[in-house]
Amino acid sequence: MGRLDGKVAMITGATSGIGRATAIAFAREGAKVVVGGLPAETKGGGITVSAIEQQGGEATFVTQDVRNEDDWRRVIAAVVERYGRLDVLYNNAGEAIMKPIEQLTVEHFYFQMQTNLEGVFLGLKHGVPAIERSGGGSVINMSSATGLKGSANGTTSYCASKGGITGITKVAALEGRASKVRVNSVHPGIIWGPGMIESLGPDGAAKFRERMLAKVPLHRVGDPTDIVQIMLFLASDESRHVTGAEFIIDGGYVIA
Repeated sequence: MGRLDGKVAMITGATSGIGRATAIAFAREGAKVVVGGLPAETKGGGITVSAIEQQGGEATFVTQDVRNEDDWRRVIAAVVERYGRLDVLYNNAGEAIMKPIEQLTVEHFYFQMQTNLEGVFLGLKHGVPAIERSGGGSVINMSSATGLKGSANGTTSYCASKGGITGITKVAALEGRASKVRVNSVHPGIIWGPGMIESLGPDGAAKFRERMLAKVPLHRVGDPTDIVQIMLFLASDESRHVTGAEFIIDGGYVIA
């Protein structure tokens, strides 16, 4: 018997990295999983769905831009039409633009705020009512350790957006209490994956990794599997008495 048997979970940005690892884990524990991603990420979404199906699970890929409210309406409606319910929403999709304040354009700033913060807002706006109609459940918002602690690595808009997620999560948790919708935030530190090399280049990624290792008390960077167990706990009924909480998985970075 799986920890998520009978549940339907929607995960945005589940075409790679933490999102993909979580989708596979949710399906392994019995959930039907809806994998969200941009049209350009269809191939990655297909890889996630195939990995789930190969282990005997059930998954569906949907194209979605989390900044677009019409997309949210369409996707939530499609989930409920296909599976009859929504129990778990994991707002995972996000972007990171690494530029110092003086090099950051207004367009860069707004793009990141829309993707990281407005996307979560729209997910809550349209996902929570669907979960409420299913009798309650869980929303997991992906924030960051930098949403609690600033960083001097050109993360102005990233920190601002992730800090906003920390705040909006607590408000949504209070608003969701009557409908038994739990809302929590997860705050990873550095989680290593292909995206680091793609955004920083091999040399830049290696240097960034070394800088971060010096700041992490456990002297290691994380990988997606370090986050998955927290996600399973929050998606399952094991977390029935947990809402408005911050889960920090960062090797001690925030307290250093």
